[in-house]
Amino acid sequence: MLSSLLKSLLLLLTISVASGQTLADGDVDSTSAKQGGKALLYSFVPGGGQIYNHRFVKAAVFASIFAYYGYEYVKAEGEYEDAPLDQDLHRARNDKIWMMSLVWTLNIIDAYVDAQLWDFDKYEIDQEGIPPESDDEQNNMNGTIDDTD
Repeated sequence: MLSSLLKSLLLLLTISVASGQTLADGDVDSTSAKQGGKALLYSFVPGGGQIYNHRFVKAAVFASIFAYYGYEYVKAEGEYEDAPLDQDLHRARNDKIWMMSLVWTLNIIDAYVDAQLWDFDKYEIDQEGIPPESDDEQNNMNGTIDDTD
């Protein structure tokens, strides 16, 4: 059980990192802004919030993992009904429910955060208003000390 949990979380983390935001050329179109509330609402269906955010690979991963644990839950529930006094079957069934809950929760958090940070790397910082650093400040930052004064 633990190894399948770790594998699932590692796969989810890998996909999340691999499908990071891409930079867009030109200005940011504020009319295409993603709203966190909408992403949150759509994410109540696993993968829905990621589809809203145009993260289709992440949507497929979340929906697939959720469906897998849903299928495993149905199997475990059938086995548990055949032997309701077996504690191992009871625990296996409950583990599937916990995994579905974890995937669903991560799905919601990911969709909301992705919608909030949709334009994180798209803005440029204007350097014109920042005064240049003096030589003393630059030397102190580099670790050199000028003690000739």
